[in-house]
Amino acid sequence: MSTHHEGQPLASGEGIDDAGVKRKRGTAIKLLLIFCAMYFTAAVIATREFAHIAGIEIFGIPLAIYTGLLVFVVGIVVTRMCLTQDKGA
Repeated sequence: MSTHHEGQPLASGEGIDDAGVKRKRGTAIKLLLIFCAMYFTAAVIATREFAHIAGIEIFGIPLAIYTGLLVFVVGIVVTRMCLTQDKGA
């Protein structure tokens, strides 16, 4: 049986943790769903039909601006969580 050396590809089925892969996939899907929910919420609020909601001011800034900025924050947090999870493997 050969050992894995840095820079060499793994042989088929060698060194693969099925439970770890399933756990990572599940977590990645959940994080994707969180990001998608935030993105589509911001997109819907920005439509003409929801202009009255988008125009609600919080500290003098419309809600649409907050949701748009929140999409970037959630995207960065989700990306960071995925990279941290991948690094831990």
